[in-house]
Amino acid sequence: MKFTLELPLHKSRAEVWRVFDNPENTKIWQPTLVNVEIVSGVDRQTGAVSKLTYAEGKREFALVEKVNFRVEPEQFDVVYENDFADNRVKNTFIAISENETLWKMDVEFKFKTLLMKVVGPFVKKNFAKRNEREMERFKEFVEKP
Repeated sequence: MKFTLELPLHKSRAEVWRVFDNPENTKIWQPTLVNVEIVSGVDRQTGAVSKLTYAEGKREFALVEKVNFRVEPEQFDVVYENDFADNRVKNTFIAISENETLWKMDVEFKFKTLLMKVVGPFVKKNFAKRNEREMERFKEFVEKP
């Protein structure tokens, strides 16, 4: 299952990257993120592996984040893994003008279980909406005066 999201941000690409790349900020635009544990490598650098723990209501779950590719300030590619799926996310930041950046997110889910292979395509909208909400929270945060 694949989808692409795009969001214009009214900040320079350098400023967008600075905010995006700061791990302290991630909990602001991903409010269900409760813990980040670096397993290996240097945080947010190519080859780094981290365990991300999320709490949503009474449910807690973890993802393994693997940084596949990073080119500052334009691209950050990761894979999020759990028992049900691998989620590849390619974040690209395109300078539109001096003070405007386009954030493009290419997302691909590869489902591992039969249940998710059957159900996954039917909940594609839910996955996309979740990512859109996170992008919008990031936009509000990065554009704050």
